[in-house]
Amino acid sequence: MPESFIQKSLIVSLHDAHPGSHAQIAEQVAFLAGYGITRCSILVVPEFHHRGSVLQDKDFCATVSGWQAQGHELVLHGYFHDRQESPPEKLSTVFWTRLYTNREAEFLDLPLATARLRLERGRALFESQGWRTSGFVAPAWLMAEGLPNLLAEMGFTYTTRLGEIIPFLPGENRLKASTSLCYSTRAGWRRVASGIWNKHLYGRLRETDLIRLSLHPRDLEFPLMRRQIDQIVRASLKRGFQPTTYGDYVAR
Repeated sequence: MPESFIQKSLIVSLHDAHPGSHAQIAEQVAFLAGYGITRCSILVVPEFHHRGSVLQDKDFCATVSGWQAQGHELVLHGYFHDRQESPPEKLSTVFWTRLYTNREAEFLDLPLATARLRLERGRALFESQGWRTSGFVAPAWLMAEGLPNLLAEMGFTYTTRLGEIIPFLPGENRLKASTSLCYSTRAGWRRVASGIWNKHLYGRLRETDLIRLSLHPRDLEFPLMRRQIDQIVRASLKRGFQPTTYGDYVAR
């Protein structure tokens, strides 16, 4: 297919939406709207870190409903987003649970029966608010073996990992390899390292037909990161990448 006819897509996902991150996610939505990006995938956590259901915060729920009405996609993002009630850690999982994440890899080794219950609870919560969701993204993109098959069985249409999109729709679009740009804000060295890595990674991604930019609540608080995100968004739009959501991307 000639290059001029290849549809280039930009998927911006806003992670960890819950009452405690309400203001930060709202700022990100407004920040992106300033570039004309009015369709994002917003990843909602039903009971972030066991601090109570999002349903307890009516203002947050109203904002989320408003985002959906404006054209944003809502995505189920784990259930608790932490490792309370998770299996005991093993030597093989310590890197993922304590270094790669800060004890937030909820679905890394969760028994499938428990995973099913949390997925059902999350989907029921969404339905109670009229929030449509076809996708599920595990915290830190880490999933137990067999979870993608369970998601497909339960009727979800896609999930994602850090390096790929996994559709469950019929047809040939079974998997799309694409590494997401994302940042780590937990320490100064992590912020510097992720900035260097994202500059390198974007140099590769801009020559492809898909760019994924994953933002977490604190990403815009740091001037260097905010400046780089601004540069990535501006450059991507200038190169013809069209904003879309995960749901629309896998359904096309």
